[in-house]
Parts: sequence; C-alpha cells; structure tokens
Amino acid sequence: MSRQTWSADRLAAWAMALSPTDLSAEVQARIEDCILDAIGCAIAGLDTPGAVASANVAAIQYRDGNAPVWFRGMSLNAIGAAFSNAGATSILDIDDGHRKAMGHPGAAVIPTALSLAAETGASGADLFAAIVAGYEVAVRIGASELRKPYHTGNWSSFGAAITAARLRGLSSEQAAHALAVTAYYGPRLTDLTQSQDMGAHVKESIPWSVVTGMSACDLAAQGFTGCRDALDLEGRFDPSMITHDLGQDLHILGTYFKKYSICRWIHTAVQALSEIMQTNGLAPADIKQITVETFQQAAALNNSTDPDTMEGAQYSVPFSLGVAAALGDAALSPMQPSSLHHAPSIDIAKRVVIKHSAEMDGYLPRRVPARLKVDVGSTVFDTFVVDAWGDAGSATTRDDLRGKFLHLAKPRMTSAEAHKIIAAVDNIHVGDATELLGLLSAPLAPAGQQAA
Repeated sequence: MSRQTWSADRLAAWAMALSPTDLSAEVQARIEDCILDAIGCAIAGLDTPGAVASANVAAIQYRDGNAPVWFRGMSLNAIGAAFSNAGATSILDIDDGHRKAMGHPGAAVIPTALSLAAETGASGADLFAAIVAGYEVAVRIGASELRKPYHTGNWSSFGAAITAARLRGLSSEQAAHALAVTAYYGPRLTDLTQSQDMGAHVKESIPWSVVTGMSACDLAAQGFTGCRDALDLEGRFDPSMITHDLGQDLHILGTYFKKYSICRWIHTAVQALSEIMQTNGLAPADIKQITVETFQQAAALNNSTDPDTMEGAQYSVPFSLGVAAALGDAALSPMQPSSLHHAPSIDIAKRVVIKHSAEMDGYLPRRVPARLKVDVGSTVFDTFVVDAWGDAGSATTRDDLRGKFLHLAKPRMTSAEAHKIIAAVDNIHVGDATELLGLLSAPLAPAGQQAA
C-alpha cells in the first residue's frame, strides 16, 4: 500500500488544513450546542462517585496547569483536566452522540478542546475548527470499525488526538503520527454489551481515551512515530469509509442530543410509553404488560429489572420503562440513585417483555426505533416511535437544547448564572473562550443549595 493512500495521512492533512472560514453559520451553531450540552451533562454528573474519583485521581497525577476542572475550583494540566471533565460529562449517559459511529464523540472532544484552549489561549475560531475536526475524525473512524463494537473509547481517542493536534499547532505529518500512535495506544475493547456490569464506572472508556489521544499528540510533537498504515490494516477498519467524501457534509451536523440519562437505544421506547400513558390517562396500576419490539442491540442490553448500580440502570430497557411509568419520564432526566430498588418501578419492569424485531434492525444506524404495546386488560395500546428527542433532523430546536441545559444546571446554580454560561458560549466565536473558562473555574454550591 502506497504512502499516499494511508488514511491517517489523509485525515491529518484535511484536519490541519481546515480553515475556520470554511465553517458555516449552521456548523458554528451546532458547535455551540455541543459545547453547552457537554457542560450541562458535566454539571449533572459532577457529584457521582465515578466523576469524583476521576477528579481526585487527576488532582494527584496531573498537577501544575491552568486548565479548569469544571466547577471544582481547581486547575490542572490539560490532560488531567480533560480526563476529569470527560468523566463528569459521560458518567450519566446523557451526553451527545452520533448514529454512524454508534457512540459519544462530544464527551471526548469538548473537554479536550476547552482544556487546551485554556493552556494555549486559542482563539474562538481555532477552537471551533479543532472541535469540528475532532468530531469528524472520531465519527469517521468509529463508523468504519468492521466489528462495530459498542464501545466509544475505541474511537473517541482519535477525536481527542486530532483536536489536540490542531490546538497544539502540529504539522500534518505529526498529526498523522498522533493518529497512528492512538491506533495502538488507545482502548481496543470488545462490545460493552457483553459485560453483565455494562461498564460500571468505566462505562465506555471515554475519559481514558482522552488521555491516550492527547498523550499521542504530545508524543508526536516530540518526534515519536506510529505506524501510519494503522487505520488501513486488514480486520479492524474499513479505510474506504474513513476518507470517503472527506470534508463534505460535516459529521458534527449529525450529532444527536439526549433527554434521558439512559442508553440512546431505549429512548424511543420511553417516549412511546409516555405518549401512551399521557394520551390515555393511564396509571401504573392499569398496566398488565408492556411489550417492546426493538432491534437486536437494545434487546441484548443487560435489561435487569432491579439493577444494583446507576450504570446497570442506564442500560436496562425494563427498568427505564418502570421508572418512566412509576415516576414519570422526568425521573430519567437525569435518573437519580434514589430510583434504584424503587419497588413500584421494579414492579412495572417485571411486566416488560422484550422482543427482537428484524424490521427494527433495518433502521440502524440512522434510527433506533421501538414499537410499544401496552396491555391494560380491556385493550392494547400500540405506538411506534422512530425518531427520538434530539435526533439530528428532528423537531428539537436550539431552545429545546438550552432548556435541557437550564434543567440540568438548575439544582446547582441560579438561572442568572446558567444564562451567563449560555452567553459565554455564544460569544466564543467572536473572541475566545476566556470568559467561559472563567465561569467553568468557579466551584458550584452543593446540589439544591445555590444562592438565591
């Protein structure tokens, strides 16, 4: 294989040459949406045990820097801050995602970009270009995985690497080596659905993928080399998918956003149940059985009716439906630890029957539909939902996305404080991220104790 055809070279050349002036107003708006969404997700996940542990370890291992660990009142070097912030962003599974890659690029790319912006003083224009490059490279490589394992960390590291390469000012050749090093140093794990724990606190290895991607960039900057044909070797990736129509229809525009802190594959089922119950005035006691017809991946989740952990709850179709029925779907936005072992939710979960539908398989990866049949004894209500809230091309508006941010921020800050963050994100493109980084540096009050 000739050097000119290597995918790492082509991706790096495109990413390093991407000009901020090439970004349309639509793309710039989507970047702002992604930044704000990641911050909101991190606020919601800030006090979870996994996020706290990540921040504590980062504070020990990655000292001496000026990149803020969001809302904790401390600064670390860029890798440590990005690791901690990626942990808080991804821990609740309410962070953005992409259908083609079947995972979550934003939880890796946005913390990487903002941490390095603090360290390098990057302009807003350069920051935006780096984020677009990160999403593009991550999604392309994720979509090209031949085994299609459900594990974001296998490809989010490439997004972190190229984002860092842009903001570090690497040459195209150095950036190609950063990608090549990442291919060997980054996570390479099997499908998350094969684990009965469904990831526990490690989830999809997104925070560690950030460390490996950013480290690969720093290594390449020092002359460290990787095997640049790593993305073209037989058996792991399809190189024709990695570079096909590179630069056209930027993948960041295909980003989806999540209303519920559960696996995206469950969202349409929850929406269907909520619609049936609200439209027909059903109470939990009315439900005799819920039948979910869904695609193979959703049917293969752990689907415990009484999970012991938040991670187990996030990957359970029956329990998510039980919480939505017993407590309302708002109880999934985000789900709280108090929902674990909630007897009424478990009671509903035990009435859920999951059926694999070959018809639903045909919608993937673009859509993740569900057909729900709710048997109340006297009749069976039947609803089919194809598009989830927040899907690219759905009716979800920017106001809806900002509403999500305000909802997630409400337990930890005043409305005025939250709107300052929104305004700071909106102002990045005309200056830099200094104002936003200052707001992210301030520690938050404990949940429910924000100032009046």
